Amino acid sequence: MALGGGREIGANSFYYGLDGTGLLIDAGLHPEKTGWAAFPAIEALEGKPVDHFLITHAHTDHLGAVPFVRQSYPDVPLYATSETIELAKIMLVNSASLLPKQHSQEVIDRLPFYNVLALPETIQKMRPLELGTSQELTSREAAGTGIKVTYYPSGHILGAAGVLMECNGRRIFHTGDTSLHPQHLIAGAQLPEGPIDVLVSESTNGVVDAYLTHSREKELERLIVTINETLAADGSVLIPVFALGKLQEMLTMIGQAMQEGKIPKVPIYTGGMGRKVSAIYDQFLTSRSRTNEVDKTSDVEQQELPRRDALFGGKYFREPSIVMAASGMMQDGTASYLLAQRWLRHAHFAICFVGYTDPRTPGYVVSHAQRETRIKFGSMKREVPVRCRIERFRFSAHARREELLEIVRRLKPKHVVLTHGDEKAISAFGELILENFPDMIVSAPEVGKWYRLD
Repeated sequence: MALGGGREIGANSFYYGLDGTGLLIDAGLHPEKTGWAAFPAIEALEGKPVDHFLITHAHTDHLGAVPFVRQSYPDVPLYATSETIELAKIMLVNSASLLPKQHSQEVIDRLPFYNVLALPETIQKMRPLELGTSQELTSREAAGTGIKVTYYPSGHILGAAGVLMECNGRRIFHTGDTSLHPQHLIAGAQLPEGPIDVLVSESTNGVVDAYLTHSREKELERLIVTINETLAADGSVLIPVFALGKLQEMLTMIGQAMQEGKIPKVPIYTGGMGRKVSAIYDQFLTSRSRTNEVDKTSDVEQQELPRRDALFGGKYFREPSIVMAASGMMQDGTASYLLAQRWLRHAHFAICFVGYTDPRTPGYVVSHAQRETRIKFGSMKREVPVRCRIERFRFSAHARREELLEIVRRLKPKHVVLTHGDEKAISAFGELILENFPDMIVSAPEVGKWYRLD
């Protein structure tokens, strides 16, 4: 059963009932919904056993609702990689701090496990299950044959895992968020040996997208050209980033380009939660997630991005600079959202989007704005003129459409279950699978409905 993440991206959570043992994989918050709709539909599990709880990675749409689920299942063993456990210490505190901005007091009052005193207990409950290692899991109450669970590096971000479940001779592989191609810091996914019986795959990039046909190398070349042209005009560059994953990738790529003389050495501004996440990336240089043991974010000279009240007084408005500010989709009230309102007015400045923007977010409005128009986004009361340069780049941490098909080709499943994508992406990718493998079963679960994985 999909408790979230079925035919959508957000509140990702999936339940498997295998030979009397109940496994829960992930519990995320939906970034665009409010009230109980933002949480996994945990009430649908009433009467079903929940014996073990596994986390694939630390992004909020997979991790943020863990305290919410623990309110119903406080004693269930919780597993994650050591990297994810360290990142969770930052990400869960951030999730808790944002709840009052997104939900009514009535909802907040019913979330005691998000209290700052209760969050450490959730972290303490997490048991390390490292990449490349296995764990035998059994029902805590009923007799059963048990399940062998193995974590495979899934690419995407530091510590991210795909989950292989083996039970009674059957094999199910849950990709989590995945990417076969390596990024600058994070290596590509590793897959189990095929064939398997059931593949539960993300499908974020299931639709053909022109940006996905560009290689990371070509996209970096385009970004460097845009940065250089902006700096040469005495302008500054704003790069909206996610604090976990995207900031670390962009920071080290741009830092290396500066070191190699491809970009002038100008101040780079970072701040907030992203700096704490970067310290954890540097802590795990030898992680199986990493492409190398050398690139440290701390080796790139950085200036502290001012706090909210001082954002508009930053030196980047007076001297050429590069500002990497959360959030990647310019969510209302974030640093990138606030800075964009001033940035847009400067004809010699540039805003460079480096990832996907949901059509429901302010980032989408800004990233698709045309010069010499006026726009309003988020909770803004007045329109602002669009004078600055706006460019879109794709440095995706998700598998491209062709890579998703390659995963199917390698694992040779009898049944493919598509998750973590909007209906358009899932439909398009499902059709592609059937074109190439007409004998496969392809399904896309709706949230709250039971499915047999035959």
